[in-house]
Amino acid sequence: MRGLIYKDICLFFKSLDKRMMPIGIVALVILVSKQGVYTGMLFSVMLAMVVGIQNVLIFEKEEKVEWKKYQRTLPVSCGKTVAVKYGAVLVTAVVSMMLSVVCNLAVFAAYRTFSLMLLGLSMLFSMVIPVAWAVVTLPFCYWFDYQISQYASIVLIFPLFFFIKNFEDGLWEVSDLLAITGDPVKYLLLSLLALCGAYLASLAVSAAGYCRRK
Repeated sequence: MRGLIYKDICLFFKSLDKRMMPIGIVALVILVSKQGVYTGMLFSVMLAMVVGIQNVLIFEKEEKVEWKKYQRTLPVSCGKTVAVKYGAVLVTAVVSMMLSVVCNLAVFAAYRTFSLMLLGLSMLFSMVIPVAWAVVTLPFCYWFDYQISQYASIVLIFPLFFFIKNFEDGLWEVSDLLAITGDPVKYLLLSLLALCGAYLASLAVSAAGYCRRK
């Protein structure tokens, strides 16, 4: 199983479109010039979206080389095969969080300030969004195909763009988020527990879909 996870991680990085890097740098520069210390958090949200989408696009690469034909000959059960994919998603979420930390620290250094709250929110968004993306889209990949899962991504894309737009327009502040949650720690713990439950349920649904098609 470790070999399959390593395969997915390598495929994740090798399939990244290098032409997106200059676009990402330009987006970061624009955010820095307009959003100030919020730059790191908003960039983390966009980066996490890219990670979530990239985890789905891996299926396209696998279909091109007909990986499933080889995968079905491996002495690995249906459940473990799907669990490997979900495990790889968690690894990419950690990578997203690490990049978020680097980006936020660079922004804080540029503005000669530091906000533990912004750093914590950025780390949270950078990890939760790829995981939530997998919860929503991977079952569609295993029951149908990756193209249909891209339509399912709309469920997440619009709320996230709405979130970013409100911060860009100055309609929201971090204090607004804390006011909505009431007790941030309690709300965070409950949300993480709910996400873990949804993640396991999504894994079970995906495994059922994979076994059915196999």
